[in-house]
Amino acid sequence: LSAVGARAEAPIVKIDSGPVLGTEVGGLLSFRGIPYAAPPVDDLRWKPPQLPRQWKAPLDATQFGPSCAQNADLGVFAKAGGQEDCLYLNVFAPGAARGQNEKLPVIVWIHGGKLWTGSSSDYDPVKLVKVGNVIVVSINYRLGLLGFFAHPAIDHEGHGFANYGMLDQRFAFDWVRRNIAAFGGDPQNVTIAGESSGGDSVLAQIISPGSAGTFQRAIMMSAGGFSLKYPNFGSHTPLPEAEELGAGFAKAVGCSPSDAACVRKVPLAVLLSKQTPYMVVQPIIDGSFMPIEGAQALRAGKFNRVPVMNGSTLDEATFFDGLPENGSGVALDDKGYVRAIKDYYGEAFADKVLKEYPASDYTTPSDAYAAAVTSSNFSCVLQAENRWLSAKTSVYAFEFADRTAPTYLEPTTFALGAYHTGDIPYIFQGFHGAASRSVTLNPLQEKLSDSMIRLWADFSRGEFEKMAWARFDPAKENMMYLVLPAPRMVQGRYSVVHKCDFWDKIGLY
Repeated sequence: LSAVGARAEAPIVKIDSGPVLGTEVGGLLSFRGIPYAAPPVDDLRWKPPQLPRQWKAPLDATQFGPSCAQNADLGVFAKAGGQEDCLYLNVFAPGAARGQNEKLPVIVWIHGGKLWTGSSSDYDPVKLVKVGNVIVVSINYRLGLLGFFAHPAIDHEGHGFANYGMLDQRFAFDWVRRNIAAFGGDPQNVTIAGESSGGDSVLAQIISPGSAGTFQRAIMMSAGGFSLKYPNFGSHTPLPEAEELGAGFAKAVGCSPSDAACVRKVPLAVLLSKQTPYMVVQPIIDGSFMPIEGAQALRAGKFNRVPVMNGSTLDEATFFDGLPENGSGVALDDKGYVRAIKDYYGEAFADKVLKEYPASDYTTPSDAYAAAVTSSNFSCVLQAENRWLSAKTSVYAFEFADRTAPTYLEPTTFALGAYHTGDIPYIFQGFHGAASRSVTLNPLQEKLSDSMIRLWADFSRGEFEKMAWARFDPAKENMMYLVLPAPRMVQGRYSVVHKCDFWDKIGLY
């Protein structure tokens, strides 16, 4: 807490926990590092989030809160560090928002990072707020084993379990409903949005019964693998298998799988050093938050009925080629390509994939690998989700296809094109993950950015007619193509480009 004193001109907003002091610069109100839950430490480790303590003096909300504890598992995307005490959120609003009679739409941003890494502080929403005239709330949520952990003893303590990071997100949505009106936002007009595992999180919230009514619309960017069948890479882990992982972690840190108190006392540094083999990449099928496998829920129409935007980038998986090449300095060769496909798809699918994607058909083996993984884990499974969702709700499908997109990766031996995370700087200015390389859009890309932000903002208002964006029709396969010089509607080409007939039949989803 800090005394206001000479900073009396700074904006102060009263929320249900107490007053918060923010900043106003260039017509942008910002409140950073607001605790939306109690620190999930000590006895609250691996328990659902609890309300934060109350305060009376204005809380200094001018700096971001700490990131959630993590390792550097995704190279330059995010850096190691953080704390267990990390359940903070940030509110960004136009300066005039609090004085308006009409409340603004709210976009709640859920960062990506495989549920292992990332931070709300990596995303600068200034352009989205100003051009879109919306309020943006960005949140931290527990990551890695602290956020997604099934344990034979803890799971029977009588509280929500396993998907603690997802419960954190829902708790933040509840905070928004209670408090956002004080910042000029409409608590009945909330869009949840996310990229990569943030997009997966949005899908998880859509199918979670307990999240019904906490948001009115949803945007998924590059939500890869959500609907893949277990045990394919990227799929949901059933509870019995997740509890086996949890028991394995307990033994690795010298605890009995039946001793909850022991694992709760494991020092954070030890936990981080041991967690990698035991982490999951999707919410766990716990029978409560996540009642059934994602694809089953979507196929059966067992999800919360909200309009959705769902799409991916044209060259998603070049990013996952680029990270290891940057790390090792070694490019993928023909033999390495065969090994990589066998490792990724296993014996059940590898031979079929190698036949469909021979390295000789592509400029480099990295291009071949990226083409396969892009289609199997992103493009085609997302298109299947669009078909299932569109049977029950409005779907607006898109593909980010600007192959000139700037990158924060080091140079690679192949073209990254419209890579995974390449679309983020078009919504959040300058996004560069944890890299020091500044990402700057050129004038043409800035115009595309303006258009994308207006689309996102109009969607958040429910002003679909303004978007000139037809609802997704599976028969037409129509979608918004986000490309220079301006977005345009296309139809009938997506499945051909990504070989979706092959992937729809192979049995991954």
